[in-house]
Amino acid sequence: MQDLTVLIVDDDKGDRELIKRLLRKTEFACINHEASSTEASFALDLAHVDAIFLDYLLPGDTGLGHLKDYRKRWPQAAIFFMTGQGDEGIAKTAIKFGATDYIPKSAINQQSVNRMMKNGLAQALAQWRLDELIEDLTQFSEVLVHDLNAPVRATAFLCEQIQEDVQDKNYEGVVDGARLLRKTASQMQEMIRSLGDHVRLDREVELNETTADALVDKAMTLLEQEIKERNAVITRQFDLGNTPIYCRPPQITQVLQNLIANAMKYSGERTPEIHITVRCDADHHIIFDVADNGIGVPPDFRKKIFEPFKRAPGANQQAGTGLGLATCRKIVGRHGGTIKCDSVVGEGTTISFKLPAVPQHSRTAPVAR
Repeated sequence: MQDLTVLIVDDDKGDRELIKRLLRKTEFACINHEASSTEASFALDLAHVDAIFLDYLLPGDTGLGHLKDYRKRWPQAAIFFMTGQGDEGIAKTAIKFGATDYIPKSAINQQSVNRMMKNGLAQALAQWRLDELIEDLTQFSEVLVHDLNAPVRATAFLCEQIQEDVQDKNYEGVVDGARLLRKTASQMQEMIRSLGDHVRLDREVELNETTADALVDKAMTLLEQEIKERNAVITRQFDLGNTPIYCRPPQITQVLQNLIANAMKYSGERTPEIHITVRCDADHHIIFDVADNGIGVPPDFRKKIFEPFKRAPGANQQAGTGLGLATCRKIVGRHGGTIKCDSVVGEGTTISFKLPAVPQHSRTAPVAR
């Protein structure tokens, strides 16, 4: 069973205790975190939150002013906005800024909390999926309009050139044109494949227990040819104890495959040396590190490289779509995890991603006891 993570942000300790008591009596298994201010809530550094009970009046601030911050930080969370007195204007503004539901504190009771949790979690999950779909469709259209335009133009030009070479009986030109045409077609196929990987992540929903060895072995098998061609040296070190890994194995394999492939691609003139570690922290998160000896990533790009179509300086010299690391971030995020980049320019890069012992984003409906 997967527990729900609930965050209660209210400066009144009595109100926080009331909500926790009511949550314990719902049908849902909850892990409750509490904070007396928005600043304190963000300081908790929670990777994933399923539901937030947010007070309107907070010390020196209002929860209303931070609704968008909560929505940006935890986009899948159901946000329940609370006020001391009912106010229709505040309610409308709260919903507009991203709240899932609104309730006066005088109306908070067992029945209302049960209803909010049951309906709000499903509503928030549906809204998150809709937002993700809109973002994916936007990215898809951008690729069709912009990124695919160049290889399509190149294909048209090569076809015309081949036709002229045939008429002129320039068969060497025909062979060369056909080679370039195949290369262009391959680039388009890679672009479409990468885009497909990025937008079809919801198709597999099952979580399975697996091992670090199985995940890394599968990724290396898929990259066997590239590893041989680059003479890459890949080492591994696992320190998990008895902590199991629960994930969607094909998707985490895809993350490792992308990271290992990138480590080889951006090794510069050096023989790629890649070290993979998998470890467990004190909170039983599973942490994967993929370290290389490549060209490195400048500080200003260490967050941008996880955005769609954003590539670090020097990366444009290598074939690619700019979606690989964005897909990694999306997969890790949907497992309730985080991903980051540490790098020294000219010496190498380490991409680390952290997964909960039991991922939260995988849930397709609220989890009952």
